[in-house]
Amino acid sequence: MKANHEIPQAITEAVTALLRPYVPGLTAAKLESAICFVPDAEPVERLLSRRESAVALSVSIPTLDRMLRDGELPRRRIRGTVRIPQSAIESIKRGEGGLL
Repeated sequence: MKANHEIPQAITEAVTALLRPYVPGLTAAKLESAICFVPDAEPVERLLSRRESAVALSVSIPTLDRMLRDGELPRRRIRGTVRIPQSAIESIKRGEGGLL
């Protein structure tokens, strides 16, 4: 997938010529596709620690733990630690309720 802007051919050829000794097989097309790369994947959602989540919601950690226990917040367990999706925190802050 290409970006909306084009790199002038003279520039891509000049840069390709300069980089060719360091990157064998580099072509102007490969260079342009690497520079104009637009990923198709969605960004990875940020997971917050219990402390970060409690601060974001302005609640104590015991209150946050009750919210997790009661199912008001989803949790992800990663190697023994609990992480909360930032989207769940933002949902509660927008007033969309705690049950997701």
